[in-house]
Amino acid sequence: MILALDTSTAVASVSLYDGSVSAELTWYSGRNHSVELMVQVANLMQLRSVQSGQLTGIAAATGPGSYTGLRVGLAAAKGLCLALKVPIIGVCTLDILAEAHRELGLPVRPVLDVGRRRYATADYRVRDGAFQRVSDVEGMRLPEIVAGIREETLLCGDLSELRVGGEVDNPLVRVASPASSLRRAGYLAEIAWRLFQAGHVQDPKQVEAIYLGREGG
Repeated sequence: MILALDTSTAVASVSLYDGSVSAELTWYSGRNHSVELMVQVANLMQLRSVQSGQLTGIAAATGPGSYTGLRVGLAAAKGLCLALKVPIIGVCTLDILAEAHRELGLPVRPVLDVGRRRYATADYRVRDGAFQRVSDVEGMRLPEIVAGIREETLLCGDLSELRVGGEVDNPLVRVASPASSLRRAGYLAEIAWRLFQAGHVQDPKQVEAIYLGREGG
């Protein structure tokens, strides 16, 4: 069973996964990750009567995102791995956002607010028969992201700035709903489970957070 932790931004999420999502908690944590994370992990495990010894791996979101949030989540994940002697599986936070839309059949462009009106983003699409990230992670302003889309593409993630502005000035952009844009640890766990089953696990000392300069806050 995998425990998945995502504290990349003010929205935090934790999940248990053993081939399917058996429990998940997602909430607005703000800057309270250090106080709330392990309390919610304990609540999650109590929901399913899971003991720590039943965990076989820890999945952690690696960013981009908030400096403080990522630091708290990765420190907790690494500490659990060392205490339980289980491997860690690090997953890019943009991968988690895109995963929710992998079956849509369109290119997907997730965006993640990293502060100062900049957004981390990357391009996801089916290539060589698999849904995957096909560009580097970069930081851009939201109007630049929208203007740069040249084919029908789903935009998902932190889109409150776009929704406040109303219409999107690009007919090729489809905007995901707020609920389907919510970053859930169940998707993190699903990605990590595939990697775990394929033997793609990591040493906790080798997993580092992805930051875009100092804008993460």
